[in-house]
Amino acid sequence: MQKNEIYTVICEDITSQGYGVVHLDSMAVFVFGLLPKEKAKIRIVKVLSRYAFGKIEERYTSSCDRLEPACPAFGKCGGCAFLHLDYLASLKVKQNAVQTLFDRAHLPIQVEFPLSVQDPYAYRNKAQFPVQVRNGKVQMGFYRPHSHDVIDCPECKIQSDAINHVYQAIRQKLRPQEASSLRHVLIRSNQKNEIQIVWIGTENRFQTLTQDLCKADPQIVSVVFNKNVRKDNVILGESYEVLYGTDYLVQECMGLQMDVHFKSFYQVNPVMMEILYQTAMDLAKLQDFMHVVDLYSGTGTISCLVSQHVQSVIGVEIVEEAVQDAKRNALRNHLHNVEFVCEDAGSYAKKHAQKTDVLFVDPPRKGLCEEATDHIQDFDPDKIIYISCNPNTLVRDAKRFQEAGYDCQKVQPVDMFCQTAGLECVSLFVKR
Repeated sequence: MQKNEIYTVICEDITSQGYGVVHLDSMAVFVFGLLPKEKAKIRIVKVLSRYAFGKIEERYTSSCDRLEPACPAFGKCGGCAFLHLDYLASLKVKQNAVQTLFDRAHLPIQVEFPLSVQDPYAYRNKAQFPVQVRNGKVQMGFYRPHSHDVIDCPECKIQSDAINHVYQAIRQKLRPQEASSLRHVLIRSNQKNEIQIVWIGTENRFQTLTQDLCKADPQIVSVVFNKNVRKDNVILGESYEVLYGTDYLVQECMGLQMDVHFKSFYQVNPVMMEILYQTAMDLAKLQDFMHVVDLYSGTGTISCLVSQHVQSVIGVEIVEEAVQDAKRNALRNHLHNVEFVCEDAGSYAKKHAQKTDVLFVDPPRKGLCEEATDHIQDFDPDKIIYISCNPNTLVRDAKRFQEAGYDCQKVQPVDMFCQTAGLECVSLFVKR
């Protein structure tokens, strides 16, 4: 098999990233946008040692699950993976992908069908738009897959209407001399359609533009300049300046008011976030005598929610701004049985492990750090509730839990990232 060769194929399967799978010369070939049972002519575009990638040249048949993508940038930007696929069918793909990972790890668990939302569009409350100036014109949108080329997009179908509205205003007003110092524009919205804008770049040239935007749109309540002169792919820099309002946005979750700093993690789908956290608490079977530890506690959302049902909660988070948010959120919501510690989860587990009834962990995509995994058993929890945004590291850590004496009793996917390859899972581990 060589690059640019043409083949006629019938798609056999689909990956969790939206790639159709065919086999040629005993080698798997991944073709984005091709659905199972569809017949197509493909061109080989890249050949590696164990697999290859192809591109659809002509499609001869259509799956009954195929849809016309709602976005003209589909397949060009690196965002959505399933706009061409019926929503329920995409959920089945995600369920099967997680089940396959558990099966390969020889972990005997039946992965549940993902909990989902009625409308899988216009849900996101956070967007990070890369910016480039090309041939004297501002390009703003999303990166092309596996590149740093910006695909210029007028809107994004999975962002909230409030974010798209402000994004379009910025596209109209942003001049090349301003954009040349920009790397990204971060926009957040909340349930009241209030907006936070963060200019991320090397030099603050945005005082006038900020004034113009805020004057035209009273829903903008926070504008920040974040300085980033790094040479890597890290989006946010260390230093920042508030240009308008505050450095945080107030979010709502299950009756709580939560201050969320622009550097802090917060779930991007407010509807599914409440389903996610309610599922986690239901699995924990919380009772008023319990002592709970929440590792990777972020702005304290889980800790604050759980504290309403137990005796005490300790939240552990390494991002200082998030810890400050969490402390303020506990006070804002009159919660006095929860405390927050600014420390790495692994080092805290090593130094402060104590008998815990339920341990909540909600780590980043890389999963639990090895030190935290090693010392979790020092907490001696009866149950572990693991919230994961990466099924691969979830399965890896589930294997470690099993070796430490904790059996996985339930894996409940939650479609937090509709139309994309992303998936959240809530898992229950119980001590033998």
